[in-house]
Amino acid sequence: MVGADTYLAEQVLEELLASWVGGGRADSVQVLRGDETSWGRVLEAARTGSLFASRRAVVVRGADGLKGEGDELSAYLEDPSPEARLVFMAVKPDKRRVVWKKLLERAQSHSAEPLKGRAARGYVADQVRRRKLALHDEAFEELFERVGQDLRRLMGELEKLEAFAEGQKGPLSAEEVAAVLGRGLAQPLYRIGDAFTTRRRAELLALMETVLEEGEPPLKVLATLHYAARRIRATRALRDARVPREALATRLGVPPFKVQELMEASREWTEAELETAVAALSEADRRVKTGADARAAILAAVVEATGKGTGATGTRSRR
Repeated sequence: MVGADTYLAEQVLEELLASWVGGGRADSVQVLRGDETSWGRVLEAARTGSLFASRRAVVVRGADGLKGEGDELSAYLEDPSPEARLVFMAVKPDKRRVVWKKLLERAQSHSAEPLKGRAARGYVADQVRRRKLALHDEAFEELFERVGQDLRRLMGELEKLEAFAEGQKGPLSAEEVAAVLGRGLAQPLYRIGDAFTTRRRAELLALMETVLEEGEPPLKVLATLHYAARRIRATRALRDARVPREALATRLGVPPFKVQELMEASREWTEAELETAVAALSEADRRVKTGADARAAILAAVVEATGKGTGATGTRSRR
């Protein structure tokens, strides 16, 4: 297993152990730590039989840290122990080393890389479906905004939502999800993205004040605005390319209900205005990282980014 997401790694490990040794593991599973052992010791453990278990698994956690050059691995791969399974768990193995090249060529690999973007959204949606948890579209956005790629937290939050939803009639609302997950009716970041996308300047500035006062990291807020600008640019490009509407949600990586809103919003921006917006946000990012007052830098960037043609109420004047 290769990757930094410990939750995904543990899920894969559990599946592998369940399929190979079953539930009783006291005599059948041996766990070693890479920084405390060597390749030779691991392979010796795999070859050492057990009087009490017909099938065994040797699990190496932190396998990136295994000591030695692993010269013994070639011989083991040619004649592996039939009753043992070797499981290596590594965050980022050095693929330049001969031992890792050989192992990865012959092993069955499982990714434990953190899920991002569409993959993370799809995983969260799948977990919601498996639990038959009914959520309004905005409630799902609320959940996804809060857990992001933190899958371990996701499982805990879903358990809370399941308990809350028991006996409820109809899907949960965004406000109910927010309340259950612990931040009351605080504004999640996706609402900032929506307000930026649709150029509702007054609402956007108010939301910015709120999230910054609540302690949201300034660079995370800027990342949300950058993402919103990129998404509008992508929508404009797909619209101009006459991509079928039914394909837009997949291409943009958004829920289907967002497509119409993005299509309408894309008509409110020119390419020049988007370039100005991205430049303003990039300058704010530079200023924050070099020690400027984060709140002032971000709010100034928002005013510039939403630019000419946006009145104080957020309604764009027609030229």
